[in-house]
Amino acid sequence: MALRPPSLPMTAFIAFLIVLALVEAPLSECSTLPEPRLVIYVQTTHQVDGSPISILPLIEEPGITATHLIIAAFHINEDSEIHLNDHDPNDPTFATLWSEVELIKAAGVKVMGMVGGAAPGSFTTATLDGDDSVFEKYYQQLYKVVQEYQLEGLDLDVEESMSLDGATRLIRRLRSDFGSDFIITLAPVASALLDHGNLSGFSYSALEATVGTDIAFYNTQFYSGFGTMSTPDDYRNLIAAGWKPQKIVIGQLTSPDKGYGFIPLSELTYTIDNLRARYKEIGGIMGWEYYSSSPGGVDQPWQWAQLVTPILQQRGSHCAKG
Repeated sequence: MALRPPSLPMTAFIAFLIVLALVEAPLSECSTLPEPRLVIYVQTTHQVDGSPISILPLIEEPGITATHLIIAAFHINEDSEIHLNDHDPNDPTFATLWSEVELIKAAGVKVMGMVGGAAPGSFTTATLDGDDSVFEKYYQQLYKVVQEYQLEGLDLDVEESMSLDGATRLIRRLRSDFGSDFIITLAPVASALLDHGNLSGFSYSALEATVGTDIAFYNTQFYSGFGTMSTPDDYRNLIAAGWKPQKIVIGQLTSPDKGYGFIPLSELTYTIDNLRARYKEIGGIMGWEYYSSSPGGVDQPWQWAQLVTPILQQRGSHCAKG
């Protein structure tokens, strides 16, 4: 038989229940929110003098909670072997990079590779968008790189015209070969998710409808004239079009010298706070790229991630502080 609680006056008991609801509901709501992602791209691996750039500060410096590190960029070209930037991935140039990647992974950061980008060739009908025999030839190059370096995912940065069937085939093949834990992301410009201003050729809405369950998130480029985070409007337009906030990682330039569309962190903070108040959570923040990030520059590029981390970790006012 259950024990009866001590008797309380009815008004006091009702007041107690109200207080309990006010305290517990926000905690329950916030505890179900996903952890925010902090995605850092690494393309430049050496200083001007040729010395390697260490990525270890991303796990050694205090106050940084990077979740994903994306090595860029793997290039596939017709009648050629896969390259990491200008060299074979096995080139001694990358010895420091690959040795540090193992330490980064051991610290719990997911390490992925990026395919494509501004350099053309990876997603054409002569390579990964070709017929089945052509696709197989160049896909095997990509497969071997993932296997050899134990990459935990691939980011497909399609900045040339590719067919929807070709993109779908590639994603399905990656999922089939590497399993459910393998992380597949894409890196569209923000306007492409509204099916205009699209560099990729195919419709991202159609891709999401076809293989969206295999795509972890989108590293969405809110810069270079394709979108901005100086106000919440562009992000809100994506959500109004049906995209889920948790799937849209907000891509930002890490310094003004990375290109057009850099915004200061004060503006980014304002916009993130505004979006959190409306949607409770966002998909995260992505930075292009690690090298020479502001404000630390070439000597302390990790400072950008150090400053962005608290922006991501700051819960909205509806969440209780613990």
